[in-house]
Amino acid sequence: LAEISRHPPRQSTWLIYRSQVLDVTKWISSHPGGEQTLLRFAGMDATDEIRAFHDDWVLEEKVRHFVIGTVDYGNDDDAFSELVRDFRELGQTFDQLGYFRVSPFFYVKKLVWVFSIFFTTLFLLFHNKKPYDADTDSNNDSLPIPIALVAATLLGLFWQQFAFIGHDVGHMSTRTHARDHIPVPHLSALVTFFNGISVAWWKATHNVHHAVPNSIDCDPDIAHLPVFALHKGMFGGLFNKYHGRVMEFDWVARRVFVPYQHFWYYPIMMVARFNLYFQSGIFLVNGLMSRTILDS
Repeated sequence: LAEISRHPPRQSTWLIYRSQVLDVTKWISSHPGGEQTLLRFAGMDATDEIRAFHDDWVLEEKVRHFVIGTVDYGNDDDAFSELVRDFRELGQTFDQLGYFRVSPFFYVKKLVWVFSIFFTTLFLLFHNKKPYDADTDSNNDSLPIPIALVAATLLGLFWQQFAFIGHDVGHMSTRTHARDHIPVPHLSALVTFFNGISVAWWKATHNVHHAVPNSIDCDPDIAHLPVFALHKGMFGGLFNKYHGRVMEFDWVARRVFVPYQHFWYYPIMMVARFNLYFQSGIFLVNGLMSRTILDS
């Protein structure tokens, strides 16, 4: 284990899964869950994290291709804490009870529900326009205010409900085995198209959040400087491992946002969705640029 931990993370990314040593160095740039979820656990036993983030079919069919050796822990009782052993036992119990099994019909029902909301919204928008008025020679196609408010509420509900499906897709919770026959990539594309937020970008950030929840120097979901500071350790500025740069606690943070962040929260949340569009676009452009460089 000491030898594995000495390997430089990016040049030689080794980690351990169930006493097997995995070399995932060449897989980092293609990892659907993002680079940091691998780099964070380089040189460590990542059994529980790998088990939590991957479907059974991935663990059964894909992991073996990365195995380069084994680690002898001797007595497992000495190698792992009581908390880890209890956690693994709880996971096995839930698995035996069938809590992790997915029914495709659940998502069929969810899709029917969310799209019924969407088509109801379209019906209200296009069926209730005021017709052409010959007396005034005007074509007033505006909606009555009550209808417009109901349509706007339903559209917001559609986005919110569809986002939960996207959440399950991002966490690969929509299937546990290849034989489940749930087209996850197509479902991801559908969510991305209607919500305008990339599921691939969300996975690259949010999976890191769950791998290292609330780590002030790695978790991208709490890296909000200069607007918000979620921990006193951010008051001096710090290097964020996910973004690969120092997030400064500058004048704007000290004087404008952070002292009044409890007032800024709701106004910023009103427009925060546009930042998700922006981040999705950046993620897409960076991905295309990376592919162009590799192809050349």
